[in-house]
Amino acid sequence: MMRASRPADPPPELSALGGEGLGTFLYGPERATLLQVTWTLARLNDPNPYWVDIREAGMEGETQGPVGLGRIPEDHLYIVLEPDARPQDAEANMALWTMVRSDEPKSVVAEFTDFLRLPPTVQEAVSRSKSNGRRPVFVIANTDRVRPYYPKVATDVRPIIDTMLRAGVIPIFASTGQPGLGRWAFDFVFEVRPDPGGDRRRGSLVCERAPPGLAVASGQVLPFESIPGLLHDLAVD
Repeated sequence: MMRASRPADPPPELSALGGEGLGTFLYGPERATLLQVTWTLARLNDPNPYWVDIREAGMEGETQGPVGLGRIPEDHLYIVLEPDARPQDAEANMALWTMVRSDEPKSVVAEFTDFLRLPPTVQEAVSRSKSNGRRPVFVIANTDRVRPYYPKVATDVRPIIDTMLRAGVIPIFASTGQPGLGRWAFDFVFEVRPDPGGDRRRGSLVCERAPPGLAVASGQVLPFESIPGLLHDLAVD
């Protein structure tokens, strides 16, 4: 007999993830659940977010994730193979000589070259995004597949986040497995913690880091049932 669910906590103000100048990182041990939670949080901040799906060659999308379930519109889905998701330092340096005037302020040059270091598919997606007056949300999913090629410490990770923020989008990164110290570069850090007994309804979202003064706070544990729309996205009856 299934246990009765306790009353849900008041819905947290997770729409704060979409505030200007904020980047979010989610991690967890189970890819399908992590991606569904990420999708729900993205939609709480943008009804039609963009999704960049990093894959190994020949790999399909996670069958129980939002891509495999067909929940992401084709014009908002970008599939990136792992080699193409690595930083583009050589291309950025070459473009710097041909596209930036020598009299540009250093801050402008830095911003431009940081943007060009993003994978080309991400650059294209950001450039083509339509916000309708709002900052669009961009999920960068499965970043664990390219972790060896990116910085390991927060001070070196933050410029990547800032590049996307300056481009006018809200980045949400999702990574399976144990995270590194680079996660502390993000304004929000969440652990997606599945229920040990396998009941997807009893998982939780653990906030490791959040800016002060918000309804969601560092150390807060949010049961899945308290997050608007999550149980539906997890396909739980």
